[in-house]
Amino acid sequence: MESLIAIAGLVALVWGAVVFCRGGLLGGCLAVLLCGCCFGSAWFRLPTDPIPLTLDRALWLALMVQYVFWRRWGLADPKALGKPDVLLFVFFGVLFASTFAHDWQSQGAAPAARLLFFWIMPLGMYWVARQSVLTERGGLAIFGGLALFGIYLAITALAETRQLGWLAFPRYIVSPEYPEFLGRARGPLLNPVGCGLFQVVCLSSLLLWWPRLGRRGQLLLLGLAGLITAGIWSTLTRSVWIGAGAGMLIMAGAALPRGWRMPALGCALLVGAVVVASGWERFLAFKRDRNLDAQAAAESVELRPVLAMVAWKMFLDRPLAGCGFGQYLSASRDYVSDRSTDLVLEKAAPYVQHNTFLALLTETGLPGAALFVAVLVLWSREAWRLWRTPTAPLWVRQTGLLLLVLTSNYAINAMFHDVSIIAMVNMLLFFLAGVTTGLRGKGEWGGRNGEWGRGDAVMG
Repeated sequence: MESLIAIAGLVALVWGAVVFCRGGLLGGCLAVLLCGCCFGSAWFRLPTDPIPLTLDRALWLALMVQYVFWRRWGLADPKALGKPDVLLFVFFGVLFASTFAHDWQSQGAAPAARLLFFWIMPLGMYWVARQSVLTERGGLAIFGGLALFGIYLAITALAETRQLGWLAFPRYIVSPEYPEFLGRARGPLLNPVGCGLFQVVCLSSLLLWWPRLGRRGQLLLLGLAGLITAGIWSTLTRSVWIGAGAGMLIMAGAALPRGWRMPALGCALLVGAVVVASGWERFLAFKRDRNLDAQAAAESVELRPVLAMVAWKMFLDRPLAGCGFGQYLSASRDYVSDRSTDLVLEKAAPYVQHNTFLALLTETGLPGAALFVAVLVLWSREAWRLWRTPTAPLWVRQTGLLLLVLTSNYAINAMFHDVSIIAMVNMLLFFLAGVTTGLRGKGEWGGRNGEWGRGDAVMG
């Protein structure tokens, strides 16, 4: 078995090299992203010291080396720094200070590993995507690659929930060796939230092809959209469903005439409210995981206010500095025995924070959480401005629309889960944000070789 994995890894590396050379920096970014989703540590892992080597980490390093050479040979497209970039770098300064000002070697250097794998690697992806030469061909490759990946995720999701394990690839997806969330559509990320968030973005990427297709192609697209929608439903995750609804509202609102948007939004919200209100009890408690009954599912909802109260008390004690990045579990032990509230805080003892923003608030203080929220807001503003640029080509405007769907889904799911510690979620966010800010970094449509405003390099 090990020899087969080694051969498959070698083949993947060879094909990765081909993609890097033929697809340029954007092709390398897509290779890292999709490889990290399907062939991460659960698929192949070398116990190298001090950092275990996985295929996606090797490709990420190759991408960083490729960027250095592409930049040296004039094949990259450096762009001036904008406000989102400055705030992003300040935010990472806070993360670094918060990590290394505390015991970053605790629990086998888990805080440093979390900083590296879930934040620094996505930052590298952001920078390379932002400094890439952005053309219509590259933009369509992103839409097409994500759409195809969404179809794969949907098929895998249905295979998981319909007990069709032979359809699932890689095989670890249906392996009882990873029992958490077994029975739901967790996909190669082994997490239904991550799988669902990816599928929403992939569904949006698929729908972006609508104006480019004829009638037959549009009918096929609707069928594939239905397949991915079924995959999203199969995650059995409430925040994913809410995010999917928000994403489709954004897509529909962009397509509708301006005069129809508010009435359509009002009708959609009214229908949603009626549906949720009529089935509220079933919405809160239903059997999801194979090893989790409906009562346990309902208790997971009741856990959220408990975790929020623990986070609030931790924030009040250290509002500016926080307890240290990656230190939440150890620091929260001092608060779960608090009897000053009617909530039973002991329930939160074994759990990480189930809210990305509260996790940052408790660990990095108000500066870290506020900076990250500001970065998300500025990325969304850049995406909105790109979509609203009438002189920009369709693919450029659609890239902004896709990031709007992603940031809204990221924020919605982040209110109920710490999505920053789900493999590849930050990588997807930073990748599309890098492409979008890279497009916004060019002031006008240049029209040469299908490039968006390729002009003078300022700062890289």
